[in-house]
Amino acid sequence: MKKINSTWLAALVVSATMSTAFSATPNKFSSADTNRDRALSRVEACAGKTRSVCKNFNRIDVNRDGVVTRAEIRSFNNGKRAARGLPPKP
Repeated sequence: MKKINSTWLAALVVSATMSTAFSATPNKFSSADTNRDRALSRVEACAGKTRSVCKNFNRIDVNRDGVVTRAEIRSFNNGKRAARGLPPKP
C-alpha cells in the first residue's frame, strides 16, 4: 500500500509541476510581446517579465534577425537541459 501512495504522490507532483511550467512561459512571453508579432525584440524582452531572455538575448537569437521566438527560447532551454543530462521539453 505504501508503494501505491508514493507513486500516486509522485505522479501528482510531476503533473502539477509540468502544468505550472508550461502555463507560465506562454503568459510571460505574451505579456512581453507588446506589438503581438509573436516575437520578442530586445526592447520587449528587456522591458517585460522575461529577464532571462533579456540577459541571454544574443545566445537565444541564433539566426540573428533581431527577435527571439518561442521556438528559439524552447531550443535554448532544451540545450541547457541537455547539458545537464535532462531530456528536452516538448
